[in-house]
Amino acid sequence: MSDHADADPLADLDAPTRRSIADALWQTEFDASSIPAAARAALADPKNSREAYAKRMRTFLKYLIEHPVDHTPSFEKNYEHLLPRCTELAPQAAYTMSVNFLGPPATVGYDMVPNKANFQFPRDFGPKPRSAVGWHFFVGSCWDEAGAEYGVELMFFQSGLFPPPLAAGFGLTEDENQVVELQLAISKAGETHWQAEPVCLGGTSGLVEHTENPFTYRLGRNSIECHQRDEFFPITVKAWGVDRGESPGRELSIDITFTSGKQYLFQGADGCMPAVDGVGSLYYSIPNIQLDPTCSTLTLDGKTVRLVRGTFWFDRQWGYISGVSRSKVMRAASYSKDPNPTGWDWFMAHLTGDRQVTVFAPHDHQFAEFYQQTGPTPPGTMTVRVGGTYMDADKQTALTWGTLSITDWIKAVASPNPDRYLVTDTWYPNRWTFEFDDVVPEDIRRVTMTPIVGVAQAGYFANGSQYAEGAVVLTDPDGKDIGRGFAESVAYADTRQTMHRLAGLPESQAHLDSLSHLKTPPALAVFNAAYVLSHQADLDEIIKDSVGLEFFAGPAPTTSDAG
Repeated sequence: MSDHADADPLADLDAPTRRSIADALWQTEFDASSIPAAARAALADPKNSREAYAKRMRTFLKYLIEHPVDHTPSFEKNYEHLLPRCTELAPQAAYTMSVNFLGPPATVGYDMVPNKANFQFPRDFGPKPRSAVGWHFFVGSCWDEAGAEYGVELMFFQSGLFPPPLAAGFGLTEDENQVVELQLAISKAGETHWQAEPVCLGGTSGLVEHTENPFTYRLGRNSIECHQRDEFFPITVKAWGVDRGESPGRELSIDITFTSGKQYLFQGADGCMPAVDGVGSLYYSIPNIQLDPTCSTLTLDGKTVRLVRGTFWFDRQWGYISGVSRSKVMRAASYSKDPNPTGWDWFMAHLTGDRQVTVFAPHDHQFAEFYQQTGPTPPGTMTVRVGGTYMDADKQTALTWGTLSITDWIKAVASPNPDRYLVTDTWYPNRWTFEFDDVVPEDIRRVTMTPIVGVAQAGYFANGSQYAEGAVVLTDPDGKDIGRGFAESVAYADTRQTMHRLAGLPESQAHLDSLSHLKTPPALAVFNAAYVLSHQADLDEIIKDSVGLEFFAGPAPTTSDAG
């Protein structure tokens, strides 16, 4: 460090980290003097330095080289490529590297996903630092006193940088091993969509805190706070950020209290979405969350409005769907062919009569012509199968299946900070028409979702992945308004250049290609296919014990489904 850094221990913080600290503390400019004393001490601690993050990453890369995982593609060239570039790493750079470039072997050592969720509350309100990833996610529609309609998204997204046993060997607590990012976005009906530049901080910063009972979760001044022990409601969410897509940046914030929700909705197979040989996720939701009109506000461009009504949805999910299975035969089965494209489409719908539907469709090779499209002409109609859960007014749930047709597309031409998160100019879905099976009542069986704004509701994760997430109006085939919902489209764009930029890596096409693993090596695929054939009984037993897999493979079509 320089002499200046010795005088001011925070002077060595890189510019993006300073910006995240300022945004986390709701500062328009970084002001070290106003950082809480405990956080200042943590930020100045050697374990929070860029050198320390880089040293830990180098050790992990060497460990991965020395401990290959059989029946999976080799990422050794990635590790060797990254090693000399790990001299200094900010938390966001380490996070981007960990998520995007280390491959399946890097997921070994996190908690496995059980095939029974066994949710317990308030224990399962909070973050799970022994899982690879997890998130707390609120989305919904709300209205101000003048009748203006808004769509709001708030998410705390957590990722473990290193498997917990390795982190412990580095002298890190489970919480210090985390990187947490804030996603905040607001759309105003008939106008436009704002996404705050993501806040991204390491657990070593002293600015990430949580308590179990009552549940609270804080990233600086951004917070999710239950008001009383043992209960989720009432709960208040507060967040602030800056959309830097234009100059000057535009501030946005929310301060919303929710008074009640319908009940827990266990996604997938009773909360497992899926659980296959220790890989998958645990996942529950709370629909029909009502805001408190006496104390809920949002602010755009310095103008604060009071919210008089609103209905939201809460998702809590953790695990890792792309992790490495514990058994050889399952790993062999997973890599006996090219992996499907990353990404998915997810939806929630609050329909008339206090009825809800949530459905999901993972990306698949057969729809590759609709992904990463940037040409002048939008893609055609994409029709895919969706699966999920229907909840009736009496809180009874049932699995539902159906078809989704995406008929309209829109280009993502904005960014929360174009210098760091590159504009992709990619076509994203912009109108969705569903036809569900007869589990869903006739009057809401055919639903169309239309965004509340005429621009793409696109945003970026701090790890460089782009997604679209926004409020939609629900209509029946006659055009009648039957509710509100949210539509999510993940990983439609090729954002490798942004990922390299955030990780501090070269951005040439050669470097982008050198770290990409889009196909299973043919020799490995043949070897794994032969291994599966000789261990078919073992694989059958694993599949028999798995739950929630039908949401990724789909059930066999039936006459009812077709009708």
